Amino acid sequence: FEPCLTDIEIILASTDCVFKINDTVRGEILIKVHREDAPLHHNGIALSAVGSVRLQLSEKDSSLLDQLFATVDPIEMMDACLELKPPGKLPIGTHAIPFAFALSPTVFHRSTYYDGYRAVSGGSGSHKLCETFHGQNVQVVYGVEVEIMRPLLSGGSISTGMCEFLVESRAEEEGVKRVEQSMPRKFALERFDETEEDLKTKKKKSTSKEEENSSDGGNANLKEFEIRGELSKTSYFIEEPIEGFVEIVSHPRNRKNQLKKIEVELERVETVISAEGTRSTESSAVQFTQIVDDGADVSENVRVPIHVTFPRLYACPSGAHATFSVGFAAKIIATFDDGVDDEEDGSSNAYNNSKTTFKKKSKKKKERTSSISIPISVHRAPENLGSGEKTIL
Repeated sequence: FEPCLTDIEIILASTDCVFKINDTVRGEILIKVHREDAPLHHNGIALSAVGSVRLQLSEKDSSLLDQLFATVDPIEMMDACLELKPPGKLPIGTHAIPFAFALSPTVFHRSTYYDGYRAVSGGSGSHKLCETFHGQNVQVVYGVEVEIMRPLLSGGSISTGMCEFLVESRAEEEGVKRVEQSMPRKFALERFDETEEDLKTKKKKSTSKEEENSSDGGNANLKEFEIRGELSKTSYFIEEPIEGFVEIVSHPRNRKNQLKKIEVELERVETVISAEGTRSTESSAVQFTQIVDDGADVSENVRVPIHVTFPRLYACPSGAHATFSVGFAAKIIATFDDGVDDEEDGSSNAYNNSKTTFKKKSKKKKERTSSISIPISVHRAPENLGSGEKTIL
């Protein structure tokens, strides 16, 4: 048999492919039948619309046995199968077939052709729809696929493959109240984060009583530096940015520890629960926003503004469900030069001779960080809310 040259294209009514829960998803199918395929005989044209939550246990927060044997089944929120045309044939040319289906937790079963437009029978699903989200261990995906069913001897069925569209939730009264009642959150960075070397040094000191008695306990409470700041609130609409400020009150006492940069990291906290009750939680970075650049000479008592937007595909309203939950946090990270050169062997800087071999060592500055993570809740804003910024794709 000869390969089929017929083209199929799905065109959604929404230009940005974004739909609200309980909306009607509308569009049309464009089928272009070439002269070589005309007339195109088929056993029916069907559209499938699916919405599912794909889950997996965290590799960092679960054992190897849990990852191998724990049961984490995907959640089917929507599974619609619409028969757009009954068996027949399509003449040469371009054919437009409209379709529509409700974006609700409904499972439609295959039904007969109805007015060339849509199938309407089906039963209710068991899980409410969630907003589109692409996380590390939680994936909420929606998509549509069109298939022209043909016998295998005629070349087999023709499919568009799964075409993803985005789903947004609607504002909830409780979430709107939390944002409206949210208060500013102050924070302070005064000491470096402990490294592995610091922990080893502490263990050595704790094993020797003489060193422990001779150590100055008062110095442990001294501030190594002071960076203060404030977030405007701890509950945000996903359409608006995270705002606040950072202020350098005093630089490190050790002049070798120069401030290098300050970043705001948006973290997602995903929790997945298996059928056996295994619970795994993992925090991962969504995006970094640098508010103080490398080498910037920021004077003391100068406020640096914070302005961070939520990325559309990798952020969603905070929520907890039976088998998974998604939350977020804003992490303030200050990075300093440690003042110590870390020598590394550079293989690219090796010079070979017939008698001797020299390796040139490259020096790299060590870095130390100081950070604080502030949990935040994210909610969907009401449609009539005039203020706020749109999220970026």
